[in-house]
Amino acid sequence: EQNKARATVEGWRSQVLATTDRQRMQYSKQRFQTLYPSIPVDWVHSNPYYKLQAGAFENKKDAMRILYTIKRDYPSAYTVLDKNIRPVELLH
Repeated sequence: EQNKARATVEGWRSQVLATTDRQRMQYSKQRFQTLYPSIPVDWVHSNPYYKLQAGAFENKKDAMRILYTIKRDYPSAYTVLDKNIRPVELLH
């Protein structure tokens, strides 16, 4: 019930890309969606960077499983803590 009452929760995502080039980010997002259609991906703008992030997990261990898969195509990907994940976004 507490999680339902909270607008956001803390969790983990895989950061696929950080770039100052919006077109590169958009291309990378489309490519990621083609390669991994079952993993949700979105971007955030943290001036000056566009950050492409995938998945949403309650714990780092679960995020690391997806990261292992993603690293085949995105070797520089890594996990990041996100304090603004909507509970409906969480993957199990």
